[in-house]
Amino acid sequence: WNEWDHSLFGCFDDCGECLLACCCPCVTYGLNARDAGICCDGCCGAFWGCMLFSFCAPCAMCVWCCGIRPNIRTKYKIAPNCCADCCTVWWCGCCALIQERQQLKTAPKPQNCHRKCSPFRLPTLL
Repeated sequence: WNEWDHSLFGCFDDCGECLLACCCPCVTYGLNARDAGICCDGCCGAFWGCMLFSFCAPCAMCVWCCGIRPNIRTKYKIAPNCCADCCTVWWCGCCALIQERQQLKTAPKPQNCHRKCSPFRLPTLL
């Protein structure tokens, strides 16, 4: 199994991404959803991220723990660890967002994405 390219506390490896995730986590969430292949449109991911975080933070954490982070682990052949993902997202959410963002930036974006999102339908998680 591979390891994450950046440590959980390597937030300042990319100060721009760090600033974006701290000030506008919904945007980073949307970009991560797009680049992880969950949703082709970063705006759709940001929209649903904002909706989930605004109305039901525990639900957002579950979607994040069970959808995006495991998807990134699978994509980069990082050992699965559901318990660590839940703890990381719950207690170090901003650092987790940045770690995922940095990991996703190391790979080329998908050329053909057949999934389209609409603001009226939740994206498929897996």
